[in-house]
Amino acid sequence: MAETDIHGRTVVEKINSMDVDLIGSTPDIAEATYSTGDLMAEGKTIDNAVAVNGGSCILQSITAIDTSDTGGTIYVIITNTGATDLGTVGNAINAADAVADNSVAIVELSNWTDIGGAKVCTKGNIGLVMKAVSTSKNLKYGVVNVSGGNIVIGSDEDIIFKFGVVKD
Repeated sequence: MAETDIHGRTVVEKINSMDVDLIGSTPDIAEATYSTGDLMAEGKTIDNAVAVNGGSCILQSITAIDTSDTGGTIYVIITNTGATDLGTVGNAINAADAVADNSVAIVELSNWTDIGGAKVCTKGNIGLVMKAVSTSKNLKYGVVNVSGGNIVIGSDEDIIFKFGVVKD
């Protein structure tokens, strides 16, 4: 992923830069059957989501590739804090106050298309402004099953995420 350098730009140049990035992240989702409401992953990093420490970005899109070929509805919960406790993986989400208070986005992914060995879902035109903490360029995220049924993740299977952002 690209690291944006905005130093040396005038205010007008910074505003007009529209630095766009596609940031990939693959959380290590444990092999298990996740019931609806279960936390599937937490504390995963979206590296360099913003250009400078404490900067902002606009989340334009999320693409998810489910190599388990299950494709159930999930929430991607994005937070701006170093605190990442959304609860215990494999159990109902139970976010710590520090995480809940600093959540910057909850995005539902639900329209999966079977492309053979995986299912793919893209949510575009999100347009959500997100801001990192003053000491970081990163954001954190977790994944929750909200499908109304089970999502089964097998051995060597994961959900690969690609976050499309416009950086400040």
